[in-house]
Amino acid sequence: MDNRDVQMIRDFSNAFGPSGFEEDVISIIRHYINELELGYVKEDSLRNLYIYRKENKGNRPIFMLDAHSDEVGFIIRAIKADGTLQFIQLGGWDKLSLPSSKILVRNANGKYIQGVLASKPRQFMNESEREQFKYDESQLGIDIGATSKEEAIESFHIRIGEPAAPATKFEINNMGQMWGKAFDCRIGCVALVETLRRLKNIELPFDVVGVFSAQEELGDRGCKVAVNRIRPSIAFCFEGCPADDTFNNEIEAQTVLKEGPMMRFMDRSVLCTPRYQRYVLDLAQQKHLKVQCAVRKSGGTNASIINTAYDGIPVVVAGIPVRYIHTCNSLAYYEDFEATVQLAVETIRTLTMEVVAKF
Repeated sequence: MDNRDVQMIRDFSNAFGPSGFEEDVISIIRHYINELELGYVKEDSLRNLYIYRKENKGNRPIFMLDAHSDEVGFIIRAIKADGTLQFIQLGGWDKLSLPSSKILVRNANGKYIQGVLASKPRQFMNESEREQFKYDESQLGIDIGATSKEEAIESFHIRIGEPAAPATKFEINNMGQMWGKAFDCRIGCVALVETLRRLKNIELPFDVVGVFSAQEELGDRGCKVAVNRIRPSIAFCFEGCPADDTFNNEIEAQTVLKEGPMMRFMDRSVLCTPRYQRYVLDLAQQKHLKVQCAVRKSGGTNASIINTAYDGIPVVVAGIPVRYIHTCNSLAYYEDFEATVQLAVETIRTLTMEVVAKF
């Protein structure tokens, strides 16, 4: 394991950055891009961050690398008389995982207040309430320890519209097991940075622009702006994707830990460019890189926005397998991260615009 990459994954995962509030994440990405001297950085008002390789020449086709910087989170909707906070979800949470999760709420002063996602204790529920309990914002609240609305406002400096996100801290062991939050898609963001680092000083037939897109969990909002700004000719998307190896049988499981990136042929939002997909899969076989394939009925990524822009942009999605995605505690393996970076680097190094034109 590369200590620099592990530290990046730790920093990116721990960063506070629910959809629309990605400032801390963007600051960390800027730090690493500048430290590694990977290129120059631009940012738009939606909090998309663009990395232009130093080796870019301009007036050439653009190869877009994409990973979204936001995570699923919450936004404070109201402060109740008892001091607990009502919220609305930012993104699609696994609702069954929410109760008793530790949460950080950013207050009006920019400080992080610890809280817990709480419901009415079962000891005080009647039988009907227990049977009809819903694991969503209608019956959950954030408890920050305030005893009244006035205390929440005056002592904790909470106000409506403030964001909240999991308080989970990243851990890794000597087996390469990584535990943390926001692996969708912070682990993809690190893969993008590391891909740019390994391509440093390498001559390519196109300009490469890395995009850390905002608000993907709210409907790919950032990518809609980014793709219009850079107008790419081809794209490679990084994702943290849900592993299905703990509940599907061996035949049906399509995203397994320690078997490399999942290359999805389709999900509910996109049919990834078939000829481009086959090119990447054939390349993986030639280079003896682990890779797995999936056809999904659900889920969606920025690829759908990119693929249907302009005259149609060839796109593939490399998903790093993650168990328990969209919860406060996820599990991934470092070796799957490394395999994803290797595949991205080989894809970019071997492609030519003549090949792209045939996609």
